[in-house]
Amino acid sequence: MHNPTRTLLSSLIAAVIAGGSLTALPCYAEAQPQSMESATIQSSGRYAIHVASLASLADAETMIKELPFKSQVAYITSAVVKGKKWYRVRVGFFPSARDAEALAASIRSTHPELWITKVPETEKLAAIAEVSRITQSSVTAETKPQPAPPESETAMAPQTTQPTDKAGLTTNDKPPAPSKPVAVIASSGASGTSKPASDSSDPLGQIMIRAEQSMIAQEYDRAIQLYTKILREPENQYSRQALEFTGVARERKGQQAQAKAAWDQYLEKYPDGADALRVRQRITAMITATETPTTRTTSTRKAEPSRWDVYGGVSQFYRRDEFSTETEDFKTTSVNRDALSNDLYLTGRYRGDEYDIRTRFSGGYEEDFLDSTQSEARITTMYVDFQDKQASNTLRLGRQSSSSGGVLGRFDGLLAGHSLNETVKLNLVAGFPVETSTYKEVNLDRWFYGVNLDLGTFNDAWDYNVFLIEQRNESILDRRAVGGEVRYFQPGKTLFTLLDYDISYNELNTLFALGSWTNAKEQTFNLSVDYRNSPVLTTTTAIQSQSVNTLSELLAKGITEDEARQYALDRTTRSFTSTLGMVQPITEDFQLSGDLTVSKQGDSKTSGGVDGFPGTDYEYSLFVQAIGNNLIKQGDLGIVGIRLTDATTSQRIGLTLNSRYPVNEKLRINPRFQTEYRENTDDNTSQWYVRPSVRLEYRWTRKTRFEFETGGEVSNRELTDDTSETNSYYINLGYRHDF
Repeated sequence: MHNPTRTLLSSLIAAVIAGGSLTALPCYAEAQPQSMESATIQSSGRYAIHVASLASLADAETMIKELPFKSQVAYITSAVVKGKKWYRVRVGFFPSARDAEALAASIRSTHPELWITKVPETEKLAAIAEVSRITQSSVTAETKPQPAPPESETAMAPQTTQPTDKAGLTTNDKPPAPSKPVAVIASSGASGTSKPASDSSDPLGQIMIRAEQSMIAQEYDRAIQLYTKILREPENQYSRQALEFTGVARERKGQQAQAKAAWDQYLEKYPDGADALRVRQRITAMITATETPTTRTTSTRKAEPSRWDVYGGVSQFYRRDEFSTETEDFKTTSVNRDALSNDLYLTGRYRGDEYDIRTRFSGGYEEDFLDSTQSEARITTMYVDFQDKQASNTLRLGRQSSSSGGVLGRFDGLLAGHSLNETVKLNLVAGFPVETSTYKEVNLDRWFYGVNLDLGTFNDAWDYNVFLIEQRNESILDRRAVGGEVRYFQPGKTLFTLLDYDISYNELNTLFALGSWTNAKEQTFNLSVDYRNSPVLTTTTAIQSQSVNTLSELLAKGITEDEARQYALDRTTRSFTSTLGMVQPITEDFQLSGDLTVSKQGDSKTSGGVDGFPGTDYEYSLFVQAIGNNLIKQGDLGIVGIRLTDATTSQRIGLTLNSRYPVNEKLRINPRFQTEYRENTDDNTSQWYVRPSVRLEYRWTRKTRFEFETGGEVSNRELTDDTSETNSYYINLGYRHDF
């Protein structure tokens, strides 16, 4: 039988040998304590949930008593950061980060800044021993408040070497839960040779400490400046956390676009592991909160003074494409594109006592040097967004995009929402579809309106949306559809499904499902199934190839509305695509991935003087690639991929090489190479091509970067009685400046 006293003694001895000793600060235990045996059974690893870092021991004790976990070791460890003491609330211990993440999901809504850390063995042993000492004392006598020992007598346990605390970034305002034993171990320095995460003797560590203090004080601009200093240095032990918290600071400032850019860069550099999972969760949470907020709880953040923040960027890029074809009989050369694109991105945010207001604009002007009549202005996004502090009422007006509620992309209109309770939100949407972002007057002839419900979150994992939407083209019914979405998210498991059914045509427009699962071996499996009409079935599709611009012009030619609806059905094809993929980590810096895709395109029918075309058989594509990081230098990337395709009219084999190399902190080079050989089974011909390219990015300053890319294609096709050679090249150069 397991001997609790022996386990306790061995834990104490191990902790003392490692250089630490223990003490218990005041605890107020009245609930039934867990036994040492229980703690040992539930503590078979070295991963812990870092819930929060607090400046007050009393606050840390209160928080730990409120945690809902019954059979895990909950404890407080302390650290001194530049003369100030912080109390870390942690729950352990787990065999893997994934196991810890699964339990952490149950409290992430109230502790959004929690993270998973791997603690030293000495910290684990000290925590278990201290919990055992408290619980065994509680079994024999009622625990009473005891005076705290002097600071100088507080024993020290080793400090973790994991990323620095997000001190003061989380709060917990839940009603107090029944008390439980509180284990407190002190930690002000590291034992052994490992450095603490933010070492005050290390210049970069000092910068990290100042950045943490700026985050605590909500001085986000200063924090961003400090994290940027870290990122300008060659890859180091602080780079990961600095890049992640650059995104956190920008999100806190309301700079969602810049936050996502920082986190996208993080995932590009560090795509694997629990840290990457956490960053993906940050992106998902931010997008959900920004686009379709479903959390309707009262904000507990400290009130901020009302003010406007404006940020954005400008860019200019010149693009030129040339193309030439040569056979035995002729040679042609042409310039396909010669243009300068000028773009502006603006976001403004007003934070008041009762409302948040966001405005967003993205658009530009393209100067076409080949044909000035083709030069055009474009507005991609232009809206104003109103939201009350509780996110109970939302309203967005202007040019915007949506893929939820049955909306088919970009439109000019409004999206309004009202939360009926914590799990149900009613949304109304109405507007005019935008087929191109080129600046034109709003097309008032084609319009839609709809209603949908956001339902969730249920069981901390499930969200739903159901919708009814109708679209008209003048007086003609264009589309009337019902459907919904299902979203499931848990660490290591995700699922998204979408159904769109047109009840006027009795046709399934879209059925899409995407799921992924990551197992304990860090293997990730994903499956997608996509069945849809192409294009989405609308009566307006009838005008294709009819030499008219509107439905009314088509009907004016003597076509009835029923005939127009049949034309629309005939022009619409049904497509099916399914992909099964897997990612297999080999080492921390190397992984293999592969996917198998099966697809089929349906026929279109001949009607109204327009010829139909045959569909395809089932086509198969197998793609396998190897991805390596830090091959030559920290931060580099190399990818080798092979694709095999068996299509209806051809068989193909292709090779892809892609790499990224950081020459220094400012300059990155990205060479790429692609080649393919193709046997055309329909006419017994063959062809091949090679496509080399190289891209350079130079970060002149933190906010300004220059880009240059050039590439080309050389192809050769063996015809029945001739040979065709094609050559092309392009250049793309420009800059972007953020402000």
